[in-house]
Amino acid sequence: METVVLTIYNYGTNTREECLLLRLFRNALREEIQRKVDKVQDISTGSPTVIKIVVTYYRGTQGNQNSLKSLLGPLIEQVMGDKELNMNIHPLEVYKAWISRTETETGQPSKLPYEVTPEQALKHKEVTDEIEATIKKLVTIIESFQEKIISSVDQMPYGIRYIAMCLRKDLKEKFPESPDEEIMKAVGNLLYYRYMNPVITAPDSFEIIELDAGSNMNNIQRRNLGSIAKILQHAASFKVFDSDAKYLASLNSFIKTAYIKFMEFFDTASTVDQIEEHFNMDEFSDVTMLNKPCIFISPKEISSTHQLLVDHQKEVTEGEEDPMNEVLAALGPVPENDSMLGVEEKTTEFGLLLTNKWELNMSDESNIQALFSKTKYLVVDLLKIQRGETLQSVLYNTANKQQQELYRAIHSRRLVLEEAREEGAEKNHKMSLFDPNDTTIDKLKQHIIKNMQILEQHKLVTPTEDYQEILTAIAKDICNQRKYRQRRKEDLKKMAATVERMNKKKKYYGEA
Repeated sequence: METVVLTIYNYGTNTREECLLLRLFRNALREEIQRKVDKVQDISTGSPTVIKIVVTYYRGTQGNQNSLKSLLGPLIEQVMGDKELNMNIHPLEVYKAWISRTETETGQPSKLPYEVTPEQALKHKEVTDEIEATIKKLVTIIESFQEKIISSVDQMPYGIRYIAMCLRKDLKEKFPESPDEEIMKAVGNLLYYRYMNPVITAPDSFEIIELDAGSNMNNIQRRNLGSIAKILQHAASFKVFDSDAKYLASLNSFIKTAYIKFMEFFDTASTVDQIEEHFNMDEFSDVTMLNKPCIFISPKEISSTHQLLVDHQKEVTEGEEDPMNEVLAALGPVPENDSMLGVEEKTTEFGLLLTNKWELNMSDESNIQALFSKTKYLVVDLLKIQRGETLQSVLYNTANKQQQELYRAIHSRRLVLEEAREEGAEKNHKMSLFDPNDTTIDKLKQHIIKNMQILEQHKLVTPTEDYQEILTAIAKDICNQRKYRQRRKEDLKKMAATVERMNKKKKYYGEA
């Protein structure tokens, strides 16, 4: 199911798909909490399906993986690079290491027994002193890890923070009598224990560190990182050491202090903008799309999705009038394993262009989404040349000679640039924002008026309000220009990081 869900949403590779994927996660989390969670602690002690998928996605996809790499990578590499560091605090192992060192230094076998109990080992001052010294080093390193995590809250992916906020809200709604502290511990279980902790204990499994070809982490490195992760988890969940581990009691004061810091961090991390504000998407966003979304999926995944929907049809539909019933009826029974394609081709992916089965058809344009966006673009072009008190006054008032000549000059230059851009590529004037036929400002106005009439039929614009919907959409674009540029830069960085990673893998496999 996890693979199918992420495939359908194209692994959230663009803003629209990540937004839709997060909405799915959000709704599924609410449903799972309402149906399957009996107490707040179930989030920490159980294995909620939605949280597992969310963590896997935000820790595994390349762009989000880079976030963890920049956050924890330098500290992990520093710990691994310290050849003298050995944070072993288990009494028996410390005792045996002490015996071995003594025998090496004296050249004589020790008179002390080699096999003892932890209590007997702790009776030796040399053992307790070494453990205390190691604990002091451990606390210093753990403090640097915690400070880095807390100070880097803005570097965490928005999605994992948003789901943490939804988890906090849903738990509070279902368990209003539960203390805020208990709910915040559940949030911490998601943000630290499930999301970050595995990366610290096994950084090589998540490509957080760079290892030479054929090299692996040694046992001491793994134990050091495991000790750091263990104490951090104790601090995040406020789990102090009791009488069964008296030799670690000195850590309890640190755990209490660190716990308070973690609670403040979890509170900050789980407070973000709503999804519509962050992605700047609303019910009209799809209207501005020029191209239909495309997913890459295999016949096997299609068959699995079909089977899941058939098996749970009653749960995923709302009454007999639900459109999903019509879709499943039209599809018929789930095909046999090899009936869609040959055995070898079941896992071969191919592209599917997604089309709304109930989308309203249009006679002059390929779809209403492209029309809205194109009209917005044309209106901006017109308002650059001719001004007026209202959009309708601009549309129906004649432009002067100077404005007409200016528009023709701009159109001619743009036509040359457009032809150069599309040289050697398949042209698609229906989907293009630029229309070469609008050679005069009067033709541009006629084009806009014609488009407005179609949009009015679909109730997307209102002439009596001076087409305020179009003007509002243009204003939003202007306000969010900086945000759009930042997202493009982030996308380019992700692509560059992916290419670099693929080149390294290519080089690695070439040398292997």
